[in-house]
Amino acid sequence: MKKFLGFFLVILLTSCSATAQQYKSHKVSRGETLESIAKQYDINPDDIIKLNPEARRGVRRNSMLIIPSKSIKPATDVNVTFTNHKVRRKETLYGIAKKYGITEKDILKYNEKVAKEGLKKGDRIAIPQFKKGPAKEETAENNKEEETKNTEPSFEIYTVKAKETKWGIAHSYGLTIEELEEINPEIKDGLKIGQEIKLPIRSEKPAIVSVEKYVFYDVKPKQTMYTLTRKLGFSEDELILLNPALKDGLKAGMVLKIPIAKTEENTDLEVIDAVIVDKFNFLENANPENVSNIVIMLPFKLDEMDMDSVSQTKEKLKKDKLLGYATDFYTGSLMALDSIKKLGFSVNVKVIDNGGKKGTTRTAITENDFTDVHAVIGPILDSNVDIVASELKSDGISVFSPLTNKEVKHRNVFQTIPDKKLLEKKMLEFLKKNGQDKNVIIIADKTKASIKATLQSILPNHTVFNPEKGNYIKPALILPHLKQDMETWVVLETDDLSLIANVTSVLNSYATTDKRKIVLLTTNKSSKYDNSQNIYYSHLANLNFHYPSIDKPSSLENKFVKEYKALYGISPSRIATRGFDITFDVLVRLVYDQNLAKSVRTGTETNYVENKFDYRKKTFGGFFNQGVYIVRYDGLDVKEVK
Repeated sequence: MKKFLGFFLVILLTSCSATAQQYKSHKVSRGETLESIAKQYDINPDDIIKLNPEARRGVRRNSMLIIPSKSIKPATDVNVTFTNHKVRRKETLYGIAKKYGITEKDILKYNEKVAKEGLKKGDRIAIPQFKKGPAKEETAENNKEEETKNTEPSFEIYTVKAKETKWGIAHSYGLTIEELEEINPEIKDGLKIGQEIKLPIRSEKPAIVSVEKYVFYDVKPKQTMYTLTRKLGFSEDELILLNPALKDGLKAGMVLKIPIAKTEENTDLEVIDAVIVDKFNFLENANPENVSNIVIMLPFKLDEMDMDSVSQTKEKLKKDKLLGYATDFYTGSLMALDSIKKLGFSVNVKVIDNGGKKGTTRTAITENDFTDVHAVIGPILDSNVDIVASELKSDGISVFSPLTNKEVKHRNVFQTIPDKKLLEKKMLEFLKKNGQDKNVIIIADKTKASIKATLQSILPNHTVFNPEKGNYIKPALILPHLKQDMETWVVLETDDLSLIANVTSVLNSYATTDKRKIVLLTTNKSSKYDNSQNIYYSHLANLNFHYPSIDKPSSLENKFVKEYKALYGISPSRIATRGFDITFDVLVRLVYDQNLAKSVRTGTETNYVENKFDYRKKTFGGFFNQGVYIVRYDGLDVKEVK
């Protein structure tokens, strides 16, 4: 096989003297001979041997042959020979022409399929090579002009207009950024309005894509349509509709246009100067030879189930909260395993029922073999995570705590849920950065003296409004502080249900009747805000309520949500979505490097359906996740605040 591949590469890189033609590739099937293949394509066996010298000794099953087309265009110029070129990823018509010192028209003239259908990765095309020498009835001067024509691509001068970018011009002319900068080295540091640059001549002059409507993405090596659509938040059909060149295949270096509105919806994208900037990506830097070995350990409590009684099993699932969490989480994990396998990576997974108790968890550890395991996802309770982490610590096996924010102090533990103090910290950073030019009112009850003092220190232009005895505010007293000509931010710090209900009701009244711009915020959204009998969702929506969160609600149009619903017949719960996000994140880190600490050292933040992961190492202890969202109520939706 190695000898054959070497032979094949030699053929691709060797020039051959032939007439212009379009080539095909043929995989030899069982029983086929050189003569039968030639007959199939209605050509002479010698024509195949010219392009496949090894075929003189016969053809082998599964070997690849280059087959010349029957419809050969006669050579009218004896001074033309041809080179067989295989189109590779990232190559463009302009780049190939420049490589061989000819024009794009020369390639199109001798390759009718390319002229009709465009260039595709894997195509084998004929490259004309023009020999020097005088032709009949031509002057020496004409010879010189013809030689120049055949050795230098033709350019036109283009004047850069306002709001045009290198990416927009490259996309419109079908160039990569590298090719555009190679033609115009002076633009490597950026374009200037009125600057004159060279561009390849096109029969139809393309319109430059507007940066007012689109941003641009430079396709990276090793990216696939799957990883690209996942990153950009598009379906394959949507992406091709915007970028028709993708019909001919995805190539590294291609410049794609993306609607600005779409990037505003996708918080995974970072846009700088109309260009989508790539952060470090585990999948794009993955080692395809890595085979991940993971254990999913959850309290399925199979020993308590009567598997012959469907009704008893259903009743158990309804009443047992821990079991419900386990089954929901597992459904999401299964979809993550399917997704990583679709990407072409190998995973070995073992599912263990730890029963939910300390004793059964210890038994699960002793009765199972953890040799070569890279990571354990689960169990659910922090006390059981502690047992598993302690037992597996000496083996260097990472343990991911999926559903609790209580710290487990072992060096091999990954706390996937951020601590409450971290949520508070992120919200304080948000308030400090964005609240300086706002009319800020701080309302805090007596139990929140510490956070009240912190808010006062970071928001110097604030007003403190203290609740009345009994934890309520008087509408007439707060009204003078709600300015009509300025946006008011009210920071509410309390866990008291009656105060939350009172404040939201009063503020909502002024926001809706007096048309005052009021935004409600808190550093700690307790479960009291979800009390629908006392706290109205509409009030929180009208007040554009802001708070820190470990997750963000997923769109119904999200690919995961659609696939989950199609598979299970219901929409995924928050726990099921978390099961997908955690499992998929662990797997993409493992295909990058089986030493999970190395993925943390890259400083990479990952974002999935509803959860983000940005791990850091504690000096004494394991890893903690600082991936926190700031979210806000927006009508009937809850959205991330950029």
